[in-house]
Amino acid sequence: MDEAASVCLTVVLATHNGICWLPGLLDSLGRQTLAPMRLFILDDASTDGTWEHVRDAAIPGGQTVVGRQEANEGAVRTFERLLSMVDTEYFALCDQDDVWLSDKLEKSVALLESSGADLVYTDLRVVDEDLGEVAPSMWRLGNIVPVAGRALVPLILKNSVTGCTVVGRTSMLKKVLPFPAGVPMHDWWLGLVAASGNGAAPLREATVLYRQHGGNEVGAARFGYLGLRSWLDRRGARLGTYLQERLDARLALIDGLQERELMSRHAFLGWFYRRASFVRFLLNPAYLVYTATHAGVLGFRNLAVDWILTCTPVWVLHTKTRS
Repeated sequence: MDEAASVCLTVVLATHNGICWLPGLLDSLGRQTLAPMRLFILDDASTDGTWEHVRDAAIPGGQTVVGRQEANEGAVRTFERLLSMVDTEYFALCDQDDVWLSDKLEKSVALLESSGADLVYTDLRVVDEDLGEVAPSMWRLGNIVPVAGRALVPLILKNSVTGCTVVGRTSMLKKVLPFPAGVPMHDWWLGLVAASGNGAAPLREATVLYRQHGGNEVGAARFGYLGLRSWLDRRGARLGTYLQERLDARLALIDGLQERELMSRHAFLGWFYRRASFVRFLLNPAYLVYTATHAGVLGFRNLAVDWILTCTPVWVLHTKTRS
C-alpha cells in the first residue's frame, strides 16, 4: 500500500535501557500497512538515553503519548499501567528490541475480526543482534504448540503466547486488570483470560523479528534439556529454584483466574500443585492421565517434560546444574 490504512488500535510500548534497538523498532511501527491510531510509551527509569529518544517519538498519522517512571518497576507492572490507559477498540503489545514486519497489524486484526477471539498471537522469526536469522520459527525452535480457542489447561501447562505478538480486544481488559499478585509474565495472564472468554487465535506465521541479545526479559530457548540447562546457566539458577518458581507461577495464575470466577475453585491442577513434592511424586500417574486428557493437543514431548518437571522427587530439587 502507498498509504497505510488506519485502525482504532493502541500500541503499548514499555522501554528500559533500549537505546540500541529503538530506532529499528520505531521505524517498523511507522511502516505498518494498517497504522495504529495511538502509540503509548512508558519508560521504566532508563539511564542510557532511552527516555530522551522516546520523548520525541511519533508515529505517522497517529497520536503518541509518552510517560516516564522515576523508579524501575519491571516489565509486568509497566505493561499493566500502559494497558490501563487504553480506550481504543484494540490494543497491541510491543517490546523495545524487536522489529515488526510491515503487515503484522493488518494480518492480526483481520484474524481477530474473522475469528471473534479476544486475542491473537503469532509465531516469531528468531534473529541475532544484527537481525541475522537464528531460526525461522520460534514455535518450532521451542516445540511450542499454538493452541486455539478456550484452551485453558494447555496454556497453564505451557504458555504459547509471546507478548510482543499480541493484538487483543480492549473489552477483555476489564477481566485482565489489575494483574493478580505473583503473575510471572503479562502475556501468559492475557492468554489465559482470553482462553476463559472468547478464546485465543494463533496466526501461524512470523510477524516479528525477535531479537536475541543476551539482555532479553525472557528470550527464545531451544526445547529440551540442553535448552533448559543453558537458560539456568545464563541466570546462575539452581534447578530446584526453577522448579519451585514454575509451580508458584502456575498457582498465581490459577488463583487469579479463580478470584475472578474464570476457573472453578475445585480445579484439579490448583489442588495438585499445592501438594508437597513427595505427594506429587506418588500421585504422578493421576497427573499424567489428567494432563493427557485435558491438554493432549500439546503432544507427547511437551506432556512428558511437564510431567517430569512437575512430579520430580524432592531430592532432585536441591541439585545444581553443571556449568
